[in-house]
Amino acid sequence: MSCRDLNTIYLVVRPLNGQNPNERVKEMFTSPFFDRMKMENPTYRSQVVVVKGDCFQPNIGLDEADLSRIESKINAVIHLAAATTSDNHPYCMLHMAICTNVRATRDLIILTKRFKNLKAFVYLSSVFTNPSVLDVYEQFYNSPIAASTIIQMVETLPDYILNRVTSGLVSEWPDVITFTKALSEQIIQSAGPELPACIIRSGFVLGTANEPIAGWTNDLNNLTGCALGSGLGLVRVFHGSSSVNAEIVPVDMLVNLLVVGCWELIGNRTEFVNEEVPKDTVNTLIYNYASSNYKPCSWNQLGEKFFKNEKNVSSSNFLWMPFYYVTDSIFIYWIMTFYLHTVPAKVVDLFIWFMGKESRLNEFYKRVHTAAKNLSSYQQIHVRYHNHNVKNLMNKLSPRDKILFDFDMSTLSWDDYFDKYLKGLRVYLMGNPLHMPETNNNTLNRLITIHYNFIISICVVIVLYTIYFYW
Repeated sequence: MSCRDLNTIYLVVRPLNGQNPNERVKEMFTSPFFDRMKMENPTYRSQVVVVKGDCFQPNIGLDEADLSRIESKINAVIHLAAATTSDNHPYCMLHMAICTNVRATRDLIILTKRFKNLKAFVYLSSVFTNPSVLDVYEQFYNSPIAASTIIQMVETLPDYILNRVTSGLVSEWPDVITFTKALSEQIIQSAGPELPACIIRSGFVLGTANEPIAGWTNDLNNLTGCALGSGLGLVRVFHGSSSVNAEIVPVDMLVNLLVVGCWELIGNRTEFVNEEVPKDTVNTLIYNYASSNYKPCSWNQLGEKFFKNEKNVSSSNFLWMPFYYVTDSIFIYWIMTFYLHTVPAKVVDLFIWFMGKESRLNEFYKRVHTAAKNLSSYQQIHVRYHNHNVKNLMNKLSPRDKILFDFDMSTLSWDDYFDKYLKGLRVYLMGNPLHMPETNNNTLNRLITIHYNFIISICVVIVLYTIYFYW
């Protein structure tokens, strides 16, 4: 517990799935992720206050009574809340993302004017907010459309029109979410020097590298879904460019950078010169946090590391022998997915339908291929990220703080990281023991036998067909 002297942490939480905010936070603290904290700081719960809110709503859904109660007590705001491409919502994706990511940032900045003791505003953005810029420096970039215009648009136009214009609006970005992150940066820039702000631009966030548990994750995103699907023997093909870095970031190192960035704003900021950016853009410190500056890992290498350790996520739930094929050719990828995903799914679903049960495999592969399509947009981004501010911030830490708040990704071994990460998926997401029971090994051996007999049978059928029709 490096920050146990904090007086109070106010968590803004929305109701979800029939649970109120307090119930959600109570359930969150039951995770083994917090076991170490509970041992080192048994009174932790008295330092956490839950405030009901919802970033989709105006003024982030905060009640006036709650605001009046806490406004004089806020010293720092760390804004992490955001819609993602995997969120389910009754509104269209653009409507939901603009309200949750852009309007909420604007409204929160307006609310900070009531926080008389505010010393830091930390915003989590994305390194992919400027995909058309070949050299991304730690500075603001112009957006082709004003954030206020987009907010007004989603508040007035019906969803069917928003759906039609979405592709044109976000054509320069990989997806809607990175588009909204760029607009949120624009809002922070317009707030001017009166707002003591910094922006952390992060890559893809995956599980923990070291603390408090190595390999912990609870986020089923596109990349995690590919790894889990491989362990179940369902995802057999991965498209990964060998010339583009994946820009993955361990979540614990990112959190350390967020904390140190906040510390820098509150009272330790010194005037250091970043000669890479114009002098009139240094009011808000921006930190580009991308793994390519430390330990590059291409998309092709990422696929190899995911799949070569797929037995670490194998479980009693696996449906086929895990095997994989990684290619940097998008054409070969779609050919292989047709034969290794789509065709088997159709056959299995047909068999299940004849048995009178609900078929789901085809729908599963549709989601897998949608995720792959989303990821392929990021694999087209050939960008160099400059991180002068990140290096300066790291150099300001004492030797002890560099250990406590480690965000130096150069110390990572990706092989070791993914070994722990995939084991973490098995334990924390799938809820399976780390060591596979003997019955699971027997099941896996049977699936291996079925797999190779199936391949041999297909080869025999092809040979016989060729002999019969062409000889």
